[in-house]
Amino acid sequence: MTIAVAVDELQRAWAAVEAGQFRGTGPRVRKPINDWSPSGRTVAVIGATGRVGATTVAVAIAEVASAPARVVECGPRHSSGLIATTTAEMGATPTGWHRGVRGDVLIERLERDVDEPATVPAPDATDRDLTIIDVSWDLGRVRRADSWLNTLVDAVPLVIVSIATVSGMRFLDQALRLTDRPDDTWCVIAGPTIKRWPKSLRAACTQRIDGAVTGGRLSHAPLLSSLAVIGLTPAPLPASLLSACAPVLDQVVGLTEGNEHDHL
Repeated sequence: MTIAVAVDELQRAWAAVEAGQFRGTGPRVRKPINDWSPSGRTVAVIGATGRVGATTVAVAIAEVASAPARVVECGPRHSSGLIATTTAEMGATPTGWHRGVRGDVLIERLERDVDEPATVPAPDATDRDLTIIDVSWDLGRVRRADSWLNTLVDAVPLVIVSIATVSGMRFLDQALRLTDRPDDTWCVIAGPTIKRWPKSLRAACTQRIDGAVTGGRLSHAPLLSSLAVIGLTPAPLPASLLSACAPVLDQVVGLTEGNEHDHL
């Protein structure tokens, strides 16, 4: 005997399956799609919003390290900021990462597109002493995802990148609220030094941002028009950017020249 089922009922049933809910069993808790336990020193770099230079800061931090470093970009392949930055390509790994090198820095980006943070595969094992995770997703989506990226945000030192505008300060405050780790978070603001901020920008600073300023955990990175136009290329990064990122690395993991203490 065949029973007719309406299309809308089928759609509701499929939605319940997707949500992990089944008749008579109640909500079903999903397990993380993957897990990752970082080895060695690891830093997460997060953009408070899109297009503020978080990937550029991640690469700069890796380049000023005195230890072998890698950058792992976790965003979809179609929006990669690292696709043209390597000096040599090494091909894909079996786990879905594409490897290349930029001088002494290992660059890893996704081989395929992903739809959400929960579908980003865990990074491969490495012999590099320092791993910079370029989160590459909206922080709100990361915090809602059942993934290793969400766990990572709670486990390793954070670098949050924003821009010196009033809206940039709002996004930075939101990111600081979502992470809520003031003692283990460094803020990098693209734009002028704090002393040169206009009154309107200084007035936009919230209690969380003021805490980063007074705690010595907020610094600036120069706005570079050349990078804004063409993005990252194999060409060396400007010395002004590297100089700005050196104290960030020293603060979060202590891996600049002449400073080998470990904060992790």
